[in-house]
Amino acid sequence: MNSLAITNSVSFLTAFSGGLLSFFSPCVFPLIPVFFALVIPDISNTRLVIKRSLGFFLGLSLFFALLGSISGSIGMMLARYQSVINIVAGILIILFGFLFLMNKSLISAKNIDLRKYNKNNSFFSAFLIGILISLVWIPCASPILASILTLATTTGEAMRGALLLFVYSLGISIPFLFFSGIVSKILSKVTLGEPKWQKSLRIIGGVLLMVVGTMVSFGIFNSISVI
Repeated sequence: MNSLAITNSVSFLTAFSGGLLSFFSPCVFPLIPVFFALVIPDISNTRLVIKRSLGFFLGLSLFFALLGSISGSIGMMLARYQSVINIVAGILIILFGFLFLMNKSLISAKNIDLRKYNKNNSFFSAFLIGILISLVWIPCASPILASILTLATTTGEAMRGALLLFVYSLGISIPFLFFSGIVSKILSKVTLGEPKWQKSLRIIGGVLLMVVGTMVSFGIFNSISVI
């Protein structure tokens, strides 16, 4: 396996892990059952489940892939300043990691009534809900998403940036589609306040983001190779 392949693997693993952390964000996690009920109203209808799940996945993935493509394009335009980009990006990722560690968001969440966009059980309405849920996720998981977008900028390629955010969306959509039923049961048994496991996950995620930021700043992340 060559250096580029390893670098891509580490970047994609970071993006996927970021998606998982976003799924378990304190302000989004309690809303998972509501989102799931909107996307898949009848779990016993296999055809409906497949159709709606696919629509949701495409809406979510295309939205984040577009953001990644824009970030990668910006990095491509500033490619001649790669070393400076790495330093700035690394510092930002460290900052975002600290904000996530402290359970702080970059922007305030706005209420979006998803029900009015779900007037039928069509593929398109699920696609639209996927896009809208992406918008809901931005304020809650803003430090993580900002970190992955910043990492996408360091790639210097629109396609790689899009792929990075596509993998990030997988980290959200896979547990969303497969574990939302379990999440509903968990939430029915938890008390108010942040659970210990969620706090631990937030601490680990914040520290890992700061480690990645440090590696990006020193150019280590983009030059990982087999020793």
